[in-house]
Amino acid sequence: MKPVIGFVGTGAMGAPMAQNLLKAGYPLVVYDLREKAMEDLVKAGAEKASSAKELAGRSSVVITMLPASPDVETAVLGPQGVMEGAKSGDIVIDMSSSYPTSTRSICERLAVKGIRMLDAPVSGGVKGAREGTLTIMVGGEEKDYAECHPILEAMGQNVYYLGKIGAGHTVKALNNLCSACSMIITSEALIVAKKLGLNPEKVIDAINSGTGRSWSSQFKFPTFVLTNKFNSGFSIGLMNKDLEIATRLGRELRAPMSVGELVQQLYQRAVERGGGDDCHTAIIKFIEDWRGVKARSKKGG
Repeated sequence: MKPVIGFVGTGAMGAPMAQNLLKAGYPLVVYDLREKAMEDLVKAGAEKASSAKELAGRSSVVITMLPASPDVETAVLGPQGVMEGAKSGDIVIDMSSSYPTSTRSICERLAVKGIRMLDAPVSGGVKGAREGTLTIMVGGEEKDYAECHPILEAMGQNVYYLGKIGAGHTVKALNNLCSACSMIITSEALIVAKKLGLNPEKVIDAINSGTGRSWSSQFKFPTFVLTNKFNSGFSIGLMNKDLEIATRLGRELRAPMSVGELVQQLYQRAVERGGGDDCHTAIIKFIEDWRGVKARSKKGG
C-alpha cells in the first residue's frame, strides 16, 4: 500500500510535481498559504489541509517545495508547522532550493522527535516538473533514500543519491551556478555577434554545433530568449538566491569563486533594478541595457 504524502507548497513547480504523484497513485494531502494554488489538485483528487501541522498528521511522508530556507524553516519548525503534526518514523523531504546549513539544522531538530529527513532539490524547470523528467539531487541517510526512491521517481527521470543530509542542496546550488554562468556568457557572446551584424539564431545554431554549447544555448535561448517569451517559471530573484548559496559556500570553505562571484553580482544588480520577479532568462535584457545594444534582433546574415 502506498504511503499518504503531504505536499506543502503547490506553486509553479510544486503543483505539477504533486499532480504526478497523484497520477502515480499516491494518496495526497496538500497545503499552501494560497487557497487558489490548491484548487486544481483538489479537483484531481487531493485532499486539502488547513495547516502544515494538520497535513503532517494525516501523512507519513511530507514534501516541501518552497522558495527558500526561511520559508522551509517556518513551514517545518514554526507554529502549526510540520514538526508539530508529524510522528516518529515519518519522513520530511525538502525539495526546495535551500541553504545546506539550514537543512542540517532542521534535520537535527526533527531527529529529536524521531522524524527523518532527506533534501532532494530539483532541476528541469516547470517543463520538467510537468512532464515528470526532473533531475533530483538527494542527500540524507541512504536507507531513507532507498525507501523514498519510488516517490522521487514519480516526479523525476534522473534521481541521484549524493551523500549525507545537505548534499542535495549543495549540488543544486552548484548546478545553478553553472547554469547562471552559461546564461551570462552566452548573452555576452550574442551581444558581440550583434555588434558585428550577425543573425542571433544562426549564431546560436553554430554555437550549439561547437564546443561552446550548454543547456542555456541549446534550450533556454531558443525557447525563452530568442522567442522573447521569457516564461521559464524560474525568476531572476530565485536564481540570485541560489547563487548566493553557492558563493557563500565557497567563501565558507575558503574556496572563493572568482567567476561565480562576478555572475552573482550581475544577478544581484538586476534584482536591485527591479527584475527580481522576471524570468531568469531575462537577464539578457539587463546586459543589453548595460551594453547599449539589443542582441536578439534578427538583422544580419
